[in-house]
Amino acid sequence: MVPMQKPQLIAVDTNILMRLADGHEPTTDAWQLIKRRVHPLQFVVSPTVLRELASKISDDPDPQVRQGAQTALRELRPRWGMQPTPFNAVQEAVAVNAAARLQHSGLIPEQERNDALIVAESAVLECILLVSRDSHLLDIDFEKLTFVFRELDLSPPVISSPEKLLKTFYI
Repeated sequence: MVPMQKPQLIAVDTNILMRLADGHEPTTDAWQLIKRRVHPLQFVVSPTVLRELASKISDDPDPQVRQGAQTALRELRPRWGMQPTPFNAVQEAVAVNAAARLQHSGLIPEQERNDALIVAESAVLECILLVSRDSHLLDIDFEKLTFVFRELDLSPPVISSPEKLLKTFYI
Protein backbone atom coordinates (compact mmCIF):
# COMPACT_ATOMS: atom_id res chain seq x y z
CA MET A 1 0.00 0.00 0.00
CA VAL A 2 1.38 3.41 -0.99
CA PRO A 3 1.25 6.00 1.80
CA MET A 4 -0.82 9.09 1.07
CA GLN A 5 1.13 12.28 0.55
CA LYS A 6 0.33 15.33 2.60
CA PRO A 7 -1.20 17.96 0.30
CA GLN A 8 0.87 21.02 -0.54
CA LEU A 9 -0.93 24.10 0.72
CA ILE A 10 -1.51 27.17 -1.44
CA ALA A 11 -2.84 30.32 0.25
CA VAL A 12 -4.80 33.03 -1.54
CA ASP A 13 -5.15 36.71 -0.70
CA THR A 14 -8.51 38.47 -0.57
CA ASN A 15 -7.85 40.20 -3.88
CA ILE A 16 -7.48 36.82 -5.59
CA LEU A 17 -10.86 35.63 -4.31
CA MET A 18 -12.44 38.89 -5.45
CA ARG A 19 -10.92 38.45 -8.91
CA LEU A 20 -12.09 34.84 -9.11
CA ALA A 21 -15.59 35.99 -8.16
CA ASP A 22 -15.44 38.57 -10.97
CA GLY A 23 -14.29 35.95 -13.49
CA HIS A 24 -10.93 37.66 -14.06
CA GLU A 25 -9.34 35.52 -16.77
CA PRO A 26 -5.64 35.58 -15.73
CA THR A 27 -6.61 34.78 -12.13
CA THR A 28 -8.86 31.91 -13.21
CA ASP A 29 -6.14 30.63 -15.57
CA ALA A 30 -3.57 30.72 -12.75
CA TRP A 31 -5.96 28.84 -10.41
CA GLN A 32 -6.42 26.16 -13.09
CA LEU A 33 -2.68 26.03 -13.76
CA ILE A 34 -1.92 25.43 -10.08
CA LYS A 35 -4.57 22.69 -9.94
CA ARG A 36 -2.96 20.94 -12.94
CA ARG A 37 0.66 21.30 -11.82
CA VAL A 38 0.63 20.77 -8.03
CA HIS A 39 -0.34 17.36 -6.61
CA PRO A 40 -1.58 16.69 -4.04
CA LEU A 41 -2.91 20.18 -3.42
CA GLN A 42 -5.17 22.12 -1.06
CA PHE A 43 -6.03 25.78 -1.49
CA VAL A 44 -6.48 27.46 1.90
CA VAL A 45 -8.07 30.71 3.03
CA SER A 46 -6.55 32.20 6.17
CA PRO A 47 -8.51 33.85 9.01
CA THR A 48 -7.51 37.38 7.97
CA VAL A 49 -8.69 36.81 4.40
CA LEU A 50 -12.03 35.56 5.74
CA ARG A 51 -12.32 38.66 7.97
CA GLU A 52 -11.53 40.94 5.02
CA LEU A 53 -14.25 39.30 2.92
CA ALA A 54 -16.75 39.67 5.77
CA SER A 55 -15.78 43.32 6.15
CA LYS A 56 -16.31 43.95 2.44
CA ILE A 57 -19.75 42.33 2.62
CA SER A 58 -20.88 44.43 5.56
CA ASP A 59 -18.96 47.71 5.23
CA ASP A 60 -17.97 48.45 1.63
CA PRO A 61 -19.98 51.33 0.13
CA ASP A 62 -19.75 49.85 -3.40
CA PRO A 63 -22.59 47.35 -4.06
CA GLN A 64 -20.46 45.55 -6.69
CA VAL A 65 -17.68 44.99 -4.14
CA ARG A 66 -20.21 43.70 -1.58
CA GLN A 67 -21.70 41.35 -4.21
CA GLY A 68 -18.25 40.14 -5.28
CA ALA A 69 -17.29 39.40 -1.67
CA GLN A 70 -20.55 37.49 -1.15
CA THR A 71 -19.87 35.44 -4.28
CA ALA A 72 -16.28 34.78 -3.17
CA LEU A 73 -17.37 33.57 0.26
CA ARG A 74 -20.24 31.47 -1.11
CA GLU A 75 -18.07 29.81 -3.80
CA LEU A 76 -14.95 29.10 -1.69
CA ARG A 77 -15.53 25.38 -1.35
CA PRO A 78 -18.06 24.34 -3.98
CA ARG A 79 -16.56 26.14 -6.98
CA TRP A 80 -12.89 26.65 -6.18
CA GLY A 81 -12.19 23.87 -3.66
CA MET A 82 -10.72 26.26 -1.10
CA GLN A 83 -10.63 25.37 2.57
CA PRO A 84 -11.20 28.06 5.21
CA THR A 85 -8.64 27.54 7.97
CA PRO A 86 -9.61 28.74 11.44
CA PHE A 87 -6.72 29.10 13.86
CA ASN A 88 -6.39 27.87 17.43
CA ALA A 89 -5.01 30.22 20.10
CA VAL A 90 -1.41 29.09 19.62
CA GLN A 91 -1.49 29.50 15.83
CA GLU A 92 -3.07 32.94 16.24
CA ALA A 93 -0.39 34.03 18.73
CA VAL A 94 2.43 32.85 16.45
CA ALA A 95 0.87 34.60 13.44
CA VAL A 96 0.37 37.89 15.33
CA ASN A 97 3.98 37.79 16.55
CA ALA A 98 5.30 37.01 13.06
CA ALA A 99 3.19 39.80 11.53
CA ALA A 100 4.54 42.29 14.07
CA ARG A 101 8.09 41.18 13.23
CA LEU A 102 7.41 41.74 9.52
CA GLN A 103 6.22 45.26 10.22
CA HIS A 104 9.01 46.12 12.68
CA SER A 105 11.61 44.85 10.19
CA GLY A 106 10.26 47.21 7.54
CA LEU A 107 9.38 44.38 5.14
CA ILE A 108 5.71 45.40 5.27
CA PRO A 109 4.59 48.95 6.16
CA GLU A 110 3.20 49.47 9.67
CA GLN A 111 -0.21 50.52 8.29
CA GLU A 112 -0.55 47.25 6.34
CA ARG A 113 -1.32 45.01 9.33
CA ASN A 114 -3.64 42.69 7.41
CA ASP A 115 -1.01 42.14 4.70
CA ALA A 116 1.50 41.19 7.39
CA LEU A 117 -1.03 38.83 8.98
CA ILE A 118 -1.82 37.15 5.66
CA VAL A 119 1.87 36.39 5.05
CA ALA A 120 2.35 35.24 8.65
CA GLU A 121 -0.77 33.05 8.61
CA SER A 122 0.38 31.46 5.34
CA ALA A 123 3.71 30.62 7.00
CA VAL A 124 2.02 29.23 10.12
CA LEU A 125 -0.07 26.98 7.86
CA GLU A 126 3.15 25.88 6.09
CA CYS A 127 1.92 27.04 2.68
CA ILE A 128 4.40 26.74 -0.16
CA LEU A 129 2.80 29.59 -2.11
CA LEU A 130 0.73 32.70 -1.41
CA VAL A 131 -1.06 34.07 -4.47
CA SER A 132 -1.70 37.81 -4.28
CA ARG A 133 -1.91 40.94 -6.39
CA ASP A 134 -0.88 43.24 -3.53
CA SER A 135 2.33 45.14 -4.28
CA HIS A 136 3.25 45.23 -0.56
CA LEU A 137 3.44 41.45 -0.67
CA LEU A 138 4.82 40.95 -4.18
CA ASP A 139 7.71 43.35 -3.52
CA ILE A 140 8.90 41.70 -0.30
CA ASP A 141 12.60 40.82 -0.27
CA PHE A 142 12.32 37.02 0.01
CA GLU A 143 15.81 36.64 1.47
CA LYS A 144 15.01 39.07 4.30
CA LEU A 145 11.60 37.46 4.80
CA THR A 146 13.29 34.08 5.16
CA PHE A 147 15.73 35.52 7.70
CA VAL A 148 12.95 37.09 9.81
CA PHE A 149 10.85 33.93 9.74
CA ARG A 150 13.81 31.63 10.43
CA GLU A 151 14.13 33.33 13.84
CA LEU A 152 10.52 32.25 14.51
CA ASP A 153 11.03 28.72 13.15
CA LEU A 154 8.71 29.46 10.21
CA SER A 155 9.22 28.91 6.49
CA PRO A 156 7.87 31.71 4.32
CA PRO A 157 5.68 30.97 1.33
CA VAL A 158 6.76 32.09 -2.10
CA ILE A 159 4.57 35.09 -2.96
CA SER A 160 3.45 35.46 -6.57
CA SER A 161 0.78 37.12 -8.68
CA PRO A 162 -1.42 35.12 -11.04
CA GLU A 163 0.20 36.86 -13.98
CA LYS A 164 3.70 35.94 -12.85
CA LEU A 165 2.67 32.33 -12.30
CA LEU A 166 1.25 32.18 -15.81
CA LYS A 167 4.32 33.80 -17.33
CA THR A 168 6.69 31.50 -15.43
CA PHE A 169 4.91 28.16 -15.71
CA TYR A 170 2.42 28.23 -18.52
CA ILE A 171 3.39 25.76 -21.22
